[in-house]
Parts: sequence; structure tokens; C-alpha cells
Amino acid sequence: MDLRHLLECLDLKNINCHFIDVRIERTFESTFLFQNGELIEAIERPVVGAFVRLFHHGAWFYSSTTAVTELAGEIQQLIKQANLHKDLGNTYELPAFNGIHHMISKGDEAFSLIPFEQKIQIGTSYLLLVKEIENVQLSRVGYRDLYKEKFYKSSVGTEFSYDFNQAGFHFGCTLKNQSQLFTDAFRKYASNFKDFNHLESDILAYMKESQKFLHAKTVTPGKYKVVLSPEITGVFTHESFGHKSEADFMMGDDEAIKAWKLGSVVGSENLSIVDCGTHDNSSGYCPIDDEGTPARKNYLIKNGVLTGRLHSTHTANVLKELPTGNARAMNFEYEPIVRMTSTYIEAGKVPFTELLKQAGEGIYFHNFKHGSGGSTFTIAPIRAYAIRNGELAEPILVSVLSGSVFETLKNIEACGDDFHLESGAFGGCGKNGQWPLPIADGGPSILVSEMQVS
Repeated sequence: MDLRHLLECLDLKNINCHFIDVRIERTFESTFLFQNGELIEAIERPVVGAFVRLFHHGAWFYSSTTAVTELAGEIQQLIKQANLHKDLGNTYELPAFNGIHHMISKGDEAFSLIPFEQKIQIGTSYLLLVKEIENVQLSRVGYRDLYKEKFYKSSVGTEFSYDFNQAGFHFGCTLKNQSQLFTDAFRKYASNFKDFNHLESDILAYMKESQKFLHAKTVTPGKYKVVLSPEITGVFTHESFGHKSEADFMMGDDEAIKAWKLGSVVGSENLSIVDCGTHDNSSGYCPIDDEGTPARKNYLIKNGVLTGRLHSTHTANVLKELPTGNARAMNFEYEPIVRMTSTYIEAGKVPFTELLKQAGEGIYFHNFKHGSGGSTFTIAPIRAYAIRNGELAEPILVSVLSGSVFETLKNIEACGDDFHLESGAFGGCGKNGQWPLPIADGGPSILVSEMQVS
């Protein structure tokens, strides 16, 4: 089915309404999961659907459908519904014409082209590794991929298409030694299926390091100087600051607008935070958002100063700022709302070894289970290590890392030169019932002068 042709046949400019746009998506997802060597889940799911929205008589009207060959009729039904609505006046400022962009480029490497049996065989090939790992109580080997083609057209003339291709593999174990349990997982993200071959030595080395945590001591709660890995830097940036940068959270909230006034000093001088959807082959890739606004490099913090926030066309109009390319929907069943893409702290110039020296007798955090944020944030780490005399020392067990967002941003003493953008094919970001939306986050290793550890 030629989805681009379906859109070309729609004359949206002559629809009798203030504004209308149509988004068509074709997705193919597959996933499998082995638990203790047994295949307990194996799913392939191809879906084609469309989302239509129009603004008329001062209100939004939406429709989602899988009958993509009947879009003209779907639009007429929405127009009829809108005409029954009392006219409240047009309060929506029309978006700019952002051009015509067609960027379907990943079809030759699409995960949808790989036979499902070949994908499951990759998982099967790694199951025997469990026998080479000590203390295994539970093992899980999983895989998930997504290939998506997206097509868009609006009544102001903007058109785009692009495709998105990602997959993830994980090999996880719960280890047990007497009463001590430790759960960890090797993870691999890729945009090409061949990258999942020959991972045996990497998996075994990873799980060998995990064994050390069966004998680790629990941290003494308190405030510590800490070094965060790029992965932890990323989840901290996303949870503690990224959501606060989504402009819809401050709509109608004068206190929030005052607290997050542009130009305010909110972090240390060596801190710059960016959101940008142009990072190809990452899970945050979104070159044009679901309202037709091209992605750009958005500085949210520049050298410690609050310089921007993330917008849809609506939030930008209300706050008298510019759209940023961050109106995103999880899929064709949902309307676009303000969401992050790839959010990260920019790299500094300090080598990792120097960060450890400056930390002295602190703690290094390597990876995490989950995180949450707001005015305060919490991160539940997996691996943590004591820092002694400026060098990595023994593993330690930590339940949670927490702090105030404002205080922590100002307590960032140094940013490393080891930038990494962390992508993931399992899970994603959740907001307003839309979960999981693919995003990426990351940064360099960073040194924070004080954080609460328990």
C-alpha cells in the first residue's frame, strides 16, 4: 500500500475548517522472551493506521482509524461533528509552512525484513551461556524491534515522511549466593541486525562483574560526592529536568512560569543541557515532529542559564516563543503532546580519571533500574562502586540516589569528556497515558559535589 500516495490524494487546503492535518503510520514490531531457557513470549505485530485532527469553531476534533483508504470519509465525519459545536472563535494560530521533506531511508535494513525465526535463533544461540555463569537463579533473554514509516500532511502545505528502525537485546540474570540476591542485565541497542551477533564474550564479562555484587556491603546512608556515568547522567537529565522543560506543564501555572523564567541561573557554569531530535540511529530520533515542525538543537540550559523549553505549536503560541519540534504522539491512536526526543548534558573536557580524583572518597554510579523526577528526583541504581583515594574501589549496594533538582544542577562541579547517548528499545517515556514513547538520553560522566545516598 502506497501511503504517501494516499496523502497526495487528499486536498486538505480546501477543507472547510481553520486547520487540519493527517498522519499515517505503518509499523512492524516483534518481540520474544526466554525465561529460564523456555520461550514464553513470541509476537509479531504489523499495524497501519491514521490520525486526523482539525481545529474548527474554536475546538480540536480528533479521529484515529485503521481504514486508511477511507480518509476522505473520516474527514467529512469530523467536519460534521465540528459543525455541531458552538463557535468559540479561532484561538489557534496557524503553524508555519515548514516545507516538504521525504526521508524514507532505512528500508533496506528494516527489522521487518528479518524472518522471525532468525530473530528467535539469535536468542536461542545465547541460552547456553547460562551454564557458564555461576549462581544463576533466574535467567531472561529478550529481544524487541520496531520499524516505523510515518507520513504527514497539513492544510498549510507542510508534508513529510521518514522511517525509524531500532532493536534491543538483553541477557539478564538474577544471581543468588546464600541469602544475597543481585539482578543485572547486559543490554545491546542496534539499528542493524548483524550487531546482535558474536556477543558471547561481552555477555560473560558483564555477568562476571555482576558476581562481585553478591559479596558487596550496603552503603552507609549519607551525603556523598558522586560521579555519575553517562547512563546515570542521562536518566537524571531526563527525569529531573527534561520533564520540567516540557512547556505544557506550566500552562496556566503562574508559579511555574515564575520559577522557570528564561534567563534565570539554574545550574553551574559548566552545565549545558540540550534536547535534539536529529540524532540518527538513536531511540530519540525524530527529525520532524507530529505537527510538521523540523527538529533543531534546543539549548534548555546554556552555561548554567535557563535558555529554552520544549514546545508544540500551541504552547509556543501561548508563551510567545517558537515551536521546537517536540510535539510527539506515541502512535497513530494519540494526539501529539509536548515530549522529549534526545535529551542530554553536553560533554566537558575533564577525563574520567580526573573526575575520580576530584571525587576523593565518593561513590561512582554505573547503571540503574529506574528513576523518577519532579522538584526532587530519585534514581535506583544497579551497580555502584566506592571511590577511594581518587580511584574505583570495591562494589557497594545502594538502594536510592536522590536530591533536589535545583541544588543538584548547581552542584555539578565538572563534566567529563566521555559523552555517550544512551538508547533503548525496551520501554520508553510515559506521559498523559502515552507509554512507551522512544526517547534517548545521556551525556558525559559528571561530578556532583553532594547527593543523598541510601
